[in-house]
Amino acid sequence: MSTGPDDIDREEREALAGLEEQLDAVRERHRDDPPLALLRAARADALPSELQEAVDQHLANSEWSRALVDGLEQDEPVLDPHAARRLYATIDGKLAQQRDREGFKIWLRYGLITPAIAVAVLAIWFVVYRPDRAIAPTSSPPVVAVAPPEARPLFTLALDKPDVKLSAAALTWRGAAGENALLADLKPALDAYRQNDYATSDRLLMALSTKYPNAVEVHFYQGVSRLFLSEARLAINAFDAAEKVADTTFLADILWYRAIAEQHAGNNADARTRLEALCRGSSSPERACAALEQLDAALSGQR
Repeated sequence: MSTGPDDIDREEREALAGLEEQLDAVRERHRDDPPLALLRAARADALPSELQEAVDQHLANSEWSRALVDGLEQDEPVLDPHAARRLYATIDGKLAQQRDREGFKIWLRYGLITPAIAVAVLAIWFVVYRPDRAIAPTSSPPVVAVAPPEARPLFTLALDKPDVKLSAAALTWRGAAGENALLADLKPALDAYRQNDYATSDRLLMALSTKYPNAVEVHFYQGVSRLFLSEARLAINAFDAAEKVADTTFLADILWYRAIAEQHAGNNADARTRLEALCRGSSSPERACAALEQLDAALSGQR
């Protein structure tokens, strides 16, 4: 007896005969559910916090979505740490772009998640879990993009940890009831930062970045935390947000640490621009001028 694709398709159609209305009703009922890839990424705790909480809540309330994810996870592996970090970085970049376009307003209603974020999740999920294979690619190491030799100087700008300080705007911030909720909300994140728990600091500051988009402390210490997590490109996103709301208390530090982030990411021209600005315009230019000389010497030696 033939069991080719045509026979299988015919059997499927016969099995589904008469169920079209019920299937259409199911599709309509779950039309606005988050994409399956987003649900599975949330189950792996691989989303930025501003999406993670919302999708977790959906999973808690939707037995249908939980059943879908549970069923798939019986046959396919969960996200490995490398894939989770790539997924997080991609989505975080998309969220940063959306904050710039919409004044830091992030739509978390599932029917309004932007196509860019959904596409990012689906694209990374397809790369990590191609539907035509049954096991995760654990037998070979992940492909790592390597910068061309001219973009990799012979030295790396040293990373030291800045002490916690606050802007005048943060110290005088007042909410509707006259209280300084900003400082209260910042405290857990800055405590984690002081204790070198940079992953917790990054996570907590990520949650505050939409609540206090104009607080330079939120973006600056998130950027520094990401540098210590070796996430230079994510750090650049945070420092970019910090530069837009910086005051004189933080401006020089933002330029310095963004120069480090750019150089660690291989963006030597951008690093040089900020070092040059500090060398020429800073009240204490010695560190920046010395770093600029080192960078120029290293790049010249590679030509």
